[in-house]
Amino acid sequence: MPDSSFLSLVAVGGAALFGLHGAVGLAIKHHFLRNTYLNSACDKVAMLKGTYTLIFPAACAAVIFYCMVLFILIRGIYQDEIHILLLNAAMIMALLATCYYAFKMFFRLRVICIGCIRVHLANLMMSSALLYYNFH
Repeated sequence: MPDSSFLSLVAVGGAALFGLHGAVGLAIKHHFLRNTYLNSACDKVAMLKGTYTLIFPAACAAVIFYCMVLFILIRGIYQDEIHILLLNAAMIMALLATCYYAFKMFFRLRVICIGCIRVHLANLMMSSALLYYNFH
Protein backbone atom coordinates (compact mmCIF):
# COMPACT_ATOMS: atom_id res chain seq x y z
CA MET A 1 0.00 0.00 0.00
CA PRO A 2 1.44 3.41 -0.91
CA ASP A 3 2.33 5.77 1.89
CA SER A 4 0.30 8.86 2.68
CA SER A 5 2.85 11.31 1.25
CA PHE A 6 2.47 9.69 -2.17
CA LEU A 7 -1.30 9.85 -1.86
CA SER A 8 -1.14 13.54 -1.00
CA LEU A 9 0.83 14.19 -4.20
CA VAL A 10 -1.79 12.22 -6.11
CA ALA A 11 -4.38 14.52 -4.51
CA VAL A 12 -2.39 17.54 -5.71
CA GLY A 13 -2.44 16.12 -9.24
CA GLY A 14 -6.17 15.40 -9.05
CA ALA A 15 -6.91 18.90 -7.82
CA ALA A 16 -4.71 20.30 -10.61
CA LEU A 17 -6.76 18.37 -13.18
CA PHE A 18 -9.96 19.67 -11.56
CA GLY A 19 -8.65 23.23 -11.70
CA LEU A 20 -7.36 22.83 -15.26
CA HIS A 21 -10.78 21.68 -16.41
CA GLY A 22 -12.44 24.67 -14.76
CA ALA A 23 -9.86 27.16 -16.04
CA VAL A 24 -10.11 25.89 -19.62
CA GLY A 25 -13.89 26.18 -19.39
CA LEU A 26 -13.62 29.75 -18.12
CA ALA A 27 -11.09 30.71 -20.79
CA ILE A 28 -13.30 29.32 -23.55
CA LYS A 29 -16.42 30.94 -22.13
CA HIS A 30 -14.82 34.34 -21.60
CA HIS A 31 -13.10 34.65 -24.95
CA PHE A 32 -14.67 32.45 -27.57
CA LEU A 33 -18.29 32.50 -26.43
CA ARG A 34 -18.34 36.06 -25.11
CA ASN A 35 -21.27 37.21 -27.26
CA THR A 36 -23.38 34.17 -26.37
CA TYR A 37 -23.53 34.59 -22.58
CA LEU A 38 -24.25 38.27 -22.09
CA ASN A 39 -24.86 39.72 -18.62
CA SER A 40 -23.95 36.58 -16.69
CA ALA A 41 -22.01 36.66 -13.43
CA CYS A 42 -18.92 35.36 -15.21
CA ASP A 43 -19.05 38.25 -17.69
CA LYS A 44 -19.04 40.77 -14.85
CA VAL A 45 -15.91 39.16 -13.45
CA ALA A 46 -14.31 38.92 -16.91
CA MET A 47 -14.82 42.62 -17.66
CA LEU A 48 -12.73 43.75 -14.69
CA LYS A 49 -9.43 45.44 -15.44
CA GLY A 50 -7.82 43.40 -12.65
CA THR A 51 -8.57 40.07 -14.33
CA TYR A 52 -5.87 40.63 -16.92
CA THR A 53 -2.34 39.60 -15.99
CA LEU A 54 -0.10 41.63 -18.29
CA ILE A 55 -1.44 40.81 -21.76
CA PHE A 56 -3.66 37.78 -21.25
CA PRO A 57 -6.62 37.10 -18.95
CA ALA A 58 -6.40 35.38 -15.57
CA ALA A 59 -8.22 32.30 -16.88
CA CYS A 60 -5.43 31.72 -19.41
CA ALA A 61 -2.84 32.29 -16.69
CA ALA A 62 -4.64 29.65 -14.61
CA VAL A 63 -4.45 27.17 -17.50
CA ILE A 64 -0.69 27.77 -17.74
CA PHE A 65 -0.36 27.43 -13.95
CA TYR A 66 -2.19 24.09 -13.76
CA CYS A 67 -0.23 22.72 -16.72
CA MET A 68 2.98 23.75 -14.95
CA VAL A 69 1.94 21.95 -11.74
CA LEU A 70 1.05 18.81 -13.68
CA PHE A 71 4.34 19.01 -15.60
CA ILE A 72 6.32 19.25 -12.34
CA LEU A 73 4.47 16.24 -10.89
CA ILE A 74 4.78 14.08 -14.02
CA ARG A 75 8.44 15.02 -14.45
CA GLY A 76 9.03 14.07 -10.82
CA ILE A 77 7.60 10.62 -11.44
CA TYR A 78 10.09 9.88 -14.20
CA GLN A 79 13.11 11.48 -12.53
CA ASP A 80 12.35 10.17 -9.01
CA GLU A 81 12.69 13.71 -7.67
CA ILE A 82 9.86 16.18 -7.26
CA HIS A 83 10.78 19.83 -6.85
CA ILE A 84 8.75 20.58 -3.75
CA LEU A 85 10.18 24.10 -3.52
CA LEU A 86 8.67 25.00 -6.91
CA LEU A 87 5.35 23.46 -5.92
CA ASN A 88 5.34 25.33 -2.60
CA ALA A 89 6.06 28.64 -4.35
CA ALA A 90 3.33 27.92 -6.91
CA MET A 91 0.82 27.15 -4.17
CA ILE A 92 1.61 30.38 -2.34
CA MET A 93 1.06 32.33 -5.56
CA ALA A 94 -2.17 30.42 -6.19
CA LEU A 95 -3.48 31.18 -2.71
CA LEU A 96 -2.65 34.86 -3.08
CA ALA A 97 -4.44 35.00 -6.43
CA THR A 98 -7.39 33.09 -4.98
CA CYS A 99 -7.72 35.51 -2.07
CA TYR A 100 -7.45 38.53 -4.37
CA TYR A 101 -10.02 37.37 -6.92
CA ALA A 102 -12.41 36.04 -4.27
CA PHE A 103 -12.27 39.42 -2.52
CA LYS A 104 -12.93 41.23 -5.80
CA MET A 105 -15.74 38.88 -6.74
CA PHE A 106 -17.61 38.71 -3.43
CA PHE A 107 -17.04 42.11 -1.85
CA ARG A 108 -16.49 44.49 -4.78
CA LEU A 109 -18.78 43.06 -7.47
CA ARG A 110 -21.14 41.14 -5.18
CA VAL A 111 -21.56 38.34 -7.72
CA ILE A 112 -21.10 34.60 -7.55
CA CYS A 113 -19.36 33.02 -10.54
CA ILE A 114 -19.54 29.24 -10.21
CA GLY A 115 -16.62 28.65 -12.58
CA CYS A 116 -14.43 30.99 -10.56
CA ILE A 117 -15.44 29.30 -7.30
CA ARG A 118 -14.49 25.96 -8.85
CA VAL A 119 -11.00 27.24 -9.64
CA HIS A 120 -10.68 28.72 -6.13
CA LEU A 121 -11.68 25.37 -4.60
CA ALA A 122 -9.09 23.58 -6.75
CA ASN A 123 -6.41 25.96 -5.45
CA LEU A 124 -7.49 25.34 -1.86
CA MET A 125 -7.51 21.56 -2.36
CA MET A 126 -4.05 21.60 -3.94
CA SER A 127 -2.66 23.78 -1.19
CA SER A 128 -4.11 21.66 1.60
CA ALA A 129 -2.80 18.43 0.02
CA LEU A 130 0.66 19.96 -0.39
CA LEU A 131 0.55 21.28 3.17
CA TYR A 132 -0.20 17.75 4.36
CA TYR A 133 2.72 16.46 2.29
CA ASN A 134 5.07 19.01 3.84
CA PHE A 135 4.02 18.23 7.41
CA HIS A 136 3.99 14.47 7.00
